[in-house]
Amino acid sequence: MTNKKSHAIQEIFAAIIPFVGFFLIEIWVRNEWGITLGVVALLLVSMLYRREKNEWLLFLAGAALGFFVEVVLGLVYREQFWVNGSLWGVPVWLPIVWGGGFVFIRRLGNLIVRRA
Repeated sequence: MTNKKSHAIQEIFAAIIPFVGFFLIEIWVRNEWGITLGVVALLLVSMLYRREKNEWLLFLAGAALGFFVEVVLGLVYREQFWVNGSLWGVPVWLPIVWGGGFVFIRRLGNLIVRRA
């Protein structure tokens, strides 16, 4: 395998592993604060492993938008609800996952655009 190809595979795994990790954490951990700690740890490791300029700003924008969508719009439409959400009716980890989603979707998109 060429070095360029192995580097591309590494980048794909670096972009996808946090998503898989999140689902595994949610399956194995059954309380909100345990999931929150797991998600924060996963995001910190991922962001420290591979960080690009201004990714923290993108994360904060995604978390703020996620908070707005889940809490503010959730109060208006209330199509979905969380039984034990402790952040104004939603789990604490949910806006954090939104922020992480913004970062990881961008990473994956950049990888696809560079390789196409």
